[in-house]
Amino acid sequence: MSGSLFFIFKPLLFLTLKKFFKKQIKAWTFSDLEWLALQTDNEIDAAIVKRVKGSMKLGDV
Repeated sequence: MSGSLFFIFKPLLFLTLKKFFKKQIKAWTFSDLEWLALQTDNEIDAAIVKRVKGSMKLGDV
């Protein structure tokens, strides 16, 4: 019974979380990506981070 309720309400829960925390999720994802890029000394990683930052349009979070 509880498994079927979770199956029904799971999409609604994720849609609600996405709506309310969209900017925070973007900022958190980018900060993790930036941290991972700093762990290596690779110019390609820095270019990818710069490209993702431009495409995410974070602005003021």
